[in-house]
Amino acid sequence: MRGQGRRHQGGRRHNNQSKNVVDHSQDFNSPIEELGVDTDDAVTIAIEGCCHGNLDAIYNRLLQHQERTSKNIDLLVCCGDFQSLRSTADYHSLAVPPKYRTMGSFYKYYSGEVKAPILTLFVGGNHEASQALQELHYGGWVAPNIYYLGSAGVVNFAGLTIGGVSGIYKSHDYILGRFESPPYHSSSLRSVYHVRNVDIYRLKCFSNSKIDLMLSHDWPRGIYQHGDKNALLRKKPFFRAEVERDELGSPVNWELLEHLRPSWWFAAHLHVAFHAKVLHSEHKQSEKKESDEKCNLTLIPSQISNSATQATATEFRGIESPGMCQDDDLTLQMTRFLSLDKCLPRRHYLSILHLPSSESSRKLEYNLEWLAILENTHNLTISERRPVSVPDKPQPPTHEQCDSIRQKLNGILDIESLNPFVMTVAPYSPSQQQNLAPPFPIMGNPQTDWLLSKLQKPHIITVPYTGAAPKDDNEIELEDEENDDADIINTKAKTTVLDENEINLDDDDEEENE
Repeated sequence: MRGQGRRHQGGRRHNNQSKNVVDHSQDFNSPIEELGVDTDDAVTIAIEGCCHGNLDAIYNRLLQHQERTSKNIDLLVCCGDFQSLRSTADYHSLAVPPKYRTMGSFYKYYSGEVKAPILTLFVGGNHEASQALQELHYGGWVAPNIYYLGSAGVVNFAGLTIGGVSGIYKSHDYILGRFESPPYHSSSLRSVYHVRNVDIYRLKCFSNSKIDLMLSHDWPRGIYQHGDKNALLRKKPFFRAEVERDELGSPVNWELLEHLRPSWWFAAHLHVAFHAKVLHSEHKQSEKKESDEKCNLTLIPSQISNSATQATATEFRGIESPGMCQDDDLTLQMTRFLSLDKCLPRRHYLSILHLPSSESSRKLEYNLEWLAILENTHNLTISERRPVSVPDKPQPPTHEQCDSIRQKLNGILDIESLNPFVMTVAPYSPSQQQNLAPPFPIMGNPQTDWLLSKLQKPHIITVPYTGAAPKDDNEIELEDEENDDADIINTKAKTTVLDENEINLDDDDEEENE
């Protein structure tokens, strides 16, 4: 099995920072793939694959691109394995072998030492600081200008609707409640990032308007049938068996793709760049808004560039609309898929997409329909390890329910002004910190408190924020780092579930040294 690496040499110090420094300077002069047509009123979005805590390298390359092209990037979206590590205490909720632990650069953005130069939106993957993200289960700012979409979520940006689902699919946890809570043991450390049926059901309820961009970590299962499968298998020959069995990727993400039919779907996880185009054979009837307004549709040539890297079996003619069209729309017939690599030199981990936009605002905003869905489905949220039954048919919120949410927010949708970032733990300090900190206790987050109070719903899988001061990261020193998962994380009975279908991409040394 891939991922069976060399035995970790235990040590007293946690900090692998120096040996994990990677020189990305060679990438700065390399062009970034650009898709779409760059016009004066276009919204420009950078897409990144697996981040793995390398925010400095990602931002630096995008800033170099801005300087070279004199074109601002409005939004960066990351497709998981973000690793928002605030402190070494977050190592206890990170499903990564000790030898691969590194603080990365996120802590600088969390502490306020630097601010993210580009508004950033991300979903979670299978290598995350899970406790920090679980405290923001419904979404929230992990640092100024960096927003987590939650276990599932939908937001608005520049006239676009952006949805996302975090984690990866594992059948044995899919129908269970969100039973995991810190301190995680060896099984819950992994099940905490497994997708649940409640999140998928909530996204299926989103049908009154169209999702333009969808983010996930896992690929939709079968997406490789809609691109250059042979090229994929030449790059990743160890995928062949799963591709032939049609088992690579998430079946529920494919269900979402067929149900939501977003214009674009971005993913990562498999550490390879891959393009695909999915034609939806049946015409989907959109929910019509109570308006007689019609959309002005103009046929234009395909906005896809760099065709050498894409499947060419399908000719595409896009549709441009100056505003949101709530009637039957031919753009619902195609979803363009893009997966990107992890952030390493000479890898295709970044692309840039230009899309037409009729709005000048570049603020991240709450989506009223999504908040109404959260309100309507809060009764499906359980914190026990037992099956959760969701309705067979999605039940979208009514216009009245969406209007009620708008009133609760006083008509203000700007997330930053309504529910800003709050630092809840002491950040990592490289000049002082040498030892592995103990795990954090169960904690809340004021952003989650605020959202649930607006929806008038109780905490179930989250807890209220108490404002208790965190312990100092230098409080203890562990003699044997190699056994810290067993001695500290595992405070509950071990019931490790090994999933033979899980693709282990932790130990990727050979590829990383290419």
